[in-house]
Amino acid sequence: MKKYLITVFCIFTFAATAVIAKDNGTDKSVTILKEIQSFVVNKDGSHTETVESFIQINEERAVASESQRQWHFNQSLETLELLEAYIEKPDGRKVQVKPEQIKLQQEPAYSGAPMFQDMQVKVAIYPEVAVGDKIYSRHSKTRKTAMFPGQFSDYTPGRYVPVKQLTINYDMPADMPLLSQADGFVATPPVTQNGRTVYRWDYQPSDNPRIETSSVSYADFGKQLVVSTFTDYASLGKAYYQTAAQTGKPNAKIKAKTAEITQGLSNPRDKAYAIYDWVRKNIRYVAVYIGNGGLIPHNADEILDNLYGDCKDHTSLMEAMLAAVGIDSTPVLINSGDSFKLSPVASLGQLNHAITYIPSLNLYLDSTAANINHGFLPASVWGKPTILTKTGEIGKTPSKEFFKTSSNYKVNISTEGAAQFEFARKDTGQLAEPTRYEQSNWRINDQELAVENILKGYGMTGSGTVQLGDLKGSEDQYEFKLKGKVDNWTYLPGTVGIAANSSLYAGMANSIYGLTSEVERTQDFICPENNIVEEAVYQFPAQAKILYIPKDVDVHTAFFEYQAKYTHDNKQVIIKRTYKSGKEGSRVCTPKDHQAMQATIKKMVQDLRSQFIVQVQ
Repeated sequence: MKKYLITVFCIFTFAATAVIAKDNGTDKSVTILKEIQSFVVNKDGSHTETVESFIQINEERAVASESQRQWHFNQSLETLELLEAYIEKPDGRKVQVKPEQIKLQQEPAYSGAPMFQDMQVKVAIYPEVAVGDKIYSRHSKTRKTAMFPGQFSDYTPGRYVPVKQLTINYDMPADMPLLSQADGFVATPPVTQNGRTVYRWDYQPSDNPRIETSSVSYADFGKQLVVSTFTDYASLGKAYYQTAAQTGKPNAKIKAKTAEITQGLSNPRDKAYAIYDWVRKNIRYVAVYIGNGGLIPHNADEILDNLYGDCKDHTSLMEAMLAAVGIDSTPVLINSGDSFKLSPVASLGQLNHAITYIPSLNLYLDSTAANINHGFLPASVWGKPTILTKTGEIGKTPSKEFFKTSSNYKVNISTEGAAQFEFARKDTGQLAEPTRYEQSNWRINDQELAVENILKGYGMTGSGTVQLGDLKGSEDQYEFKLKGKVDNWTYLPGTVGIAANSSLYAGMANSIYGLTSEVERTQDFICPENNIVEEAVYQFPAQAKILYIPKDVDVHTAFFEYQAKYTHDNKQVIIKRTYKSGKEGSRVCTPKDHQAMQATIKKMVQDLRSQFIVQVQ
């Protein structure tokens, strides 16, 4: 697998290249003049990859990032040789990269994790890089042991920089047919001779779309070349499990630890939850990406001894512990980013993460998610196709899970416009543990300044305190409170308009305003998922007159339920809002869905921006 082409970290999202994240279409700071990737594949699936790269620096902002190149590899499974590296100046002069400018380093992400010390990075530092220079490299990487015996697959995404030539060659044994999906690549008819078949694809440059806000992964709609010798995902899943099956066996130590964790429990689901909670809280996650890290997890007993591991290791330990109490499970391959599709050609491609599935309970568990309580999954894996590796079946994670945010906001305003306030927020369901986890990591300084900084966001001067909830709790409910005072909530006496805010912190307004980030859409996007209830009470002094309150709003559509109710009584203005959003059965919305949402979004934004009018003599 090519790290610079597809990053397959166990928990990180897909990003074809850094420039995609800029979200502004083609990045013209560099031009790919020539890139030729050539693979020579052996019958057992081992292979050698030679890459020749020649790029031109067009803008100053690209100088720093292109002044050095990195090649990542696993020294236990691969060898990497830098064959040539130089800079070509505009006058034709070549500046070679000297041997002392080539460094071999341990992958910094894995420092302090001895199990992964075979992860290496070769770095070439180019001297005297300037705008107009051309940077050349040619390297060869040999995979000594195939990821899957007798199989080969590869993935090449499109480029978000100008491209003159991008050619991909595969030299294969003739009896290893290569299946392909090519979008934006043109194939040359394969040539077979002397028992070998050579395949070639050339990238077809064209305008790139700007990546729209909240769009699904570029891998779901963009240019890409996927090749594989696997006939289907069932064979890929089973091949993965074959490599991992022996690592998930319980030994005496695992059985003893599991018995301790599940003591007093008889229900299989309760046992599974107890095991999951112990693993997520006690096994530190180390993010080794699937390609370079190899596909074989470490043995479960080794993970238990070291108390850390990557996603594959987590599934191995989970499988062993569950087996120790008679619960059958399977590792699952899934995408943890914004990709919701599987390529028609079976390859690792977007499958960048491993989690656990228990068939008898129809239960998915992601023990790398330290901040997600049992019974829930992180949103990054909702509504995703899954490969159940033990059987090869294709499954799907739930499209949504229960969560709700409720807040209660009270503001007591004086005749001069100063105010005392109280704000309480309660997260339930899937949201409870992430909030608890986040706040358990707050520093004292974070707490002391939290209220002050929130008020500054409204243009107010004031101070306050945070009352955290039960940080050591495990319930699917977490509540915290903010209290304080403000010198300039509004300016009285006189007649003033006051924003009809129903929340002080991270409320529905944040979510709904985010829906306005794109006027038009051409790409599928992740549907907004919300379930929020807010109530605010504004108390005014005895001499106040409430001259106007907004009209109630009640909207129900296929994507949104939104209600706002306003009342005033006894010098109070009371605002109650509820907001639910989502698409039934799917996390993916279409451009047509976006168009259908616009009238409702406008109504909700209008309401959130409304004011009530108060007069104080």
